[in-house]
Amino acid sequence: MTKPWLAFNFYSAATLSHKPLIAISACLHGEAVRYDGTAKKLLLLSELAETVDLYPVCPEVGAGMAIPRPPIQLQKQTNVIAAIGRDDSTLDMTTALQQYAPRSIAAVEHRLSGYIFKSRSPSCGVESTPLFDPQGQTIGLTSGIQAKYIQTTLPWLPLREEQQLATPEQCQQFIMHCLIMQDLINGYNHAGAEKLNQHYSPLQSRFNVSQRKQLDAERNQPDSYWQLFSEALAGLELETITN
Repeated sequence: MTKPWLAFNFYSAATLSHKPLIAISACLHGEAVRYDGTAKKLLLLSELAETVDLYPVCPEVGAGMAIPRPPIQLQKQTNVIAAIGRDDSTLDMTTALQQYAPRSIAAVEHRLSGYIFKSRSPSCGVESTPLFDPQGQTIGLTSGIQAKYIQTTLPWLPLREEQQLATPEQCQQFIMHCLIMQDLINGYNHAGAEKLNQHYSPLQSRFNVSQRKQLDAERNQPDSYWQLFSEALAGLELETITN
């Protein structure tokens, strides 16, 4: 895999000194942990692993479910979205999955640079998981319980599902996204918003007008600033970022 980030002007030279740490759904890492005892290994896993360190997580196994196990699905109840057995409605894994989510990344939360999720999973889907009503009818799409926790807790973290990493170019764009956010957050914490804004002004010039205005308004609110920057960056092609 080519490495366009080697020629990118990061704020800190140290950004390229260590591999970014990327969490990944364990089934995409090649582990046979799915409900049916299978894996769904990411097609370009070995190419990614040359550049990043991967941290596999299976929320369902971590929450205490067996391999294999009864399948679960997300169900919209009165005030909550619950993880209920697809074939056994008495099986409720909601609380166990919610309690495991913070534990799953506790040891690495402050080092995470990105997360790769299994699509459509009741724990790991990112706005792709089918949502059912109590009668079993599909009523929409939502995020799985693990993914929702990450989206809420680390809203600036670059996220991808496996089908968004199907080509080398998509993998390179994701790695660039992760490295830039790592560089931005570390630089912001050490040097402050003004210096980071100056350094990244050429890249910000490629964002749309609305995004630039929002970033300027939130430049002294780190969490909001990082989230807005990450969202804008996710919408850029690799060539736009690197040229």
